[in-house]
Amino acid sequence: MSKIALKSITSLLVLVSILSCENEYSDVGSDLINSIEVQPDYISENIVAYSEKHNSVQAIGFRNLFLGTYDDPVYGKSEAKILTQLNLPQTNPDFGRAPIVDSVVMTIPFFSREVEVNQYELDSIFGDGSFRINVYQSNQFLRELNPGSDGDFQERQLYYTDQLSDFESNIEQEPLVTSQVIRPSSSTRAVTLIETSFNGNKDTVNRSPRIRVKLPIQYFEDKIINAPNPEVLASNNAFKNYLRGFLLEAEQQSAESTMGMFDFNNADANITMYYKNEIQETNNEGEINVTTRYNEFVMNFVGIKMNLYENEFNVDLSTQNTTEGEENLYLKGGEGSSAVLELFSGPDLDGNGVSDELDELRENRWLINEASIDLYLNQDIAPSSMNRSRRVFLFNLEDEETLEDFTRDPTATENPFSSRQVHFGILREDDEGNFFYRIRMTYFINNLLNGDQENVKLGLYVSSNVNDFNVEKTRFSGENISENIHRGMIGTPRGVVIHGNRSADTEKRLKLRIIYTETN
Repeated sequence: MSKIALKSITSLLVLVSILSCENEYSDVGSDLINSIEVQPDYISENIVAYSEKHNSVQAIGFRNLFLGTYDDPVYGKSEAKILTQLNLPQTNPDFGRAPIVDSVVMTIPFFSREVEVNQYELDSIFGDGSFRINVYQSNQFLRELNPGSDGDFQERQLYYTDQLSDFESNIEQEPLVTSQVIRPSSSTRAVTLIETSFNGNKDTVNRSPRIRVKLPIQYFEDKIINAPNPEVLASNNAFKNYLRGFLLEAEQQSAESTMGMFDFNNADANITMYYKNEIQETNNEGEINVTTRYNEFVMNFVGIKMNLYENEFNVDLSTQNTTEGEENLYLKGGEGSSAVLELFSGPDLDGNGVSDELDELRENRWLINEASIDLYLNQDIAPSSMNRSRRVFLFNLEDEETLEDFTRDPTATENPFSSRQVHFGILREDDEGNFFYRIRMTYFINNLLNGDQENVKLGLYVSSNVNDFNVEKTRFSGENISENIHRGMIGTPRGVVIHGNRSADTEKRLKLRIIYTETN
């Protein structure tokens, strides 16, 4: 996190200025502030910005997983599959006398909210297409700890989004089952289920929208009820080595693709085996009565679970100009891409390692009322509404921390859709219908000009959660490719295209705007 310290009265005045102007999220810059004449905005165009592709992103540690295909008009198709382990609800289970499996159901709830009785709106569904789910047995052993170079098993084993090809030889080629056709966008009504209690009484219940796939009874009878060795059910570690998991694949069934995001930590996300057994009871007369009991054996998706991607990614980012910048910046969620911004990148004629522009601004000792960058979407390249992300995220790449403006934002709430609107402006339109984000970085620039903040590289990402300041590792980072990325980028498939510092549309180029007051 950014360091929080009020080092001078200047910082206090900055905070007062932001709080007073952001009640309506309006621009700072009236003609007078407390009868002090405000100078014309200072505009810096010495910004170098370019994109970087992340081909391999950390895949574990997420409760929300994507399933399906997202067909982006600019970036192409991105197919997400899910590899997951199962967890026993209890070890050494006793299934009683003469157990018989009635059915086995895999359940994956949609993200949804009830808007009327038994009527729901779905969240995180992308596209109006349909798919069938193929469920494959996985024989890939997924370990939790990395043996390391000395075999001490001290570090967590990391898995990455591009490892499907590494695992394919250990995935059965024929699916255990293929579901019926599912159209996620139309799954807006409650699901009616008949639940059977222990004594056989039946009850009709309504549940939130969810995917339910019936799995082969014989498979689970053989694997669970009639396990070849009871030791495989003696612990979850033994079980996860015995039944190593499943790969879920969404096979598209329509011209329009569809993808959904699902909460695999939800208690309703599970594989449930419904079975019955016999209970023998002797009455007072010595007669033996046999009663049928109905039971559930619920195996949750606890353990290692991950998204594995197959991406087209139709944008070539292999020859980015990291010295002069680019015309456009390409930001794509998931196993996607981000951008790097370098401020005050102008000439350094005195050779002191700091641009002459930054040296001069530091000598001015201005009171910074506001500093911001407007990021305009390039709607000529990406006119589709699919290429509009509600939020973007800015990050200190070199220190791997947020800007101080992140912590100071007075609009921070628990709702990531509306939180931190001062620092990370929500996508909006100007008077001409052009979409843009306004990133305010007032504290960062004030500390850069008047404090001890170094001029670091900044990372720019699409984001599903601007409250999440954590980073995730990537593989194959190089001289100009970051080793870590913003975690919120992985939580959305959307991609945007932003005018860069060398855009042909000079009005929409990246510019740093500083509103200031002279102090001498």
